[in-house]
Amino acid sequence: MPFRKSCLDAAVALFAAVTVGCASTPPTPATAALDNLTKVENLPGKPACFWKSNFQGDWTVLNDSTLIVHAPLPKDIYVIKLFEPVFTLNFKEGLGLDDREHTGQICNDGDDYLLVPGWQPPQVPIVAVHALTTDEQAQLLKVAGKPVPKTPTAEPAPPQK
Repeated sequence: MPFRKSCLDAAVALFAAVTVGCASTPPTPATAALDNLTKVENLPGKPACFWKSNFQGDWTVLNDSTLIVHAPLPKDIYVIKLFEPVFTLNFKEGLGLDDREHTGQICNDGDDYLLVPGWQPPQVPIVAVHALTTDEQAQLLKVAGKPVPKTPTAEPAPPQK
C-alpha cells in the first residue's frame, strides 16, 4: 500500500507541475501596448470604407485580430479589426473579403467579413475599418515589431551646370 500511495502522490505532483508549466505567461510590455492600441475604441485613423475590388491581397498582420491592408495602392492604408482572433492569421497565404450588403465596399460599421481559408468558421466578422495615414501605419507597425516601409522623399534636383 505505501508504494501505491507514493506513486499516486508522484502522479499528482507531476500533474500539478505540468499544469503550472502550461499556464500562460504574462504579456510583454510591447504586446500589451499593441493590444491596447488595437482595441476598437483606440484604433488610430478615421472610420472609413474601401472598395472590395481594390483589395489586391496586400496585408500585414499586427496580431491575431488586427491587420493592415492596402487597397489598391500602398498609400491607401486601412486597419481592420476582427470580431475574434484568428490564431493562424500570420500563416495564411490568401485572404478574401465578403461584402454581405452587396455595396461593393468594406466599411467600418458594415456587415462585412474577412474570408480565412482553412479557419472555422471561414468568415470572420469585421468590427472596424479605419483609414490610416502613413504616420499612423508606422506607429502600429513599430509597436507590433514589424518593418516600417520607408516613405518616399523628394530627391533634390541635380545641380545645374
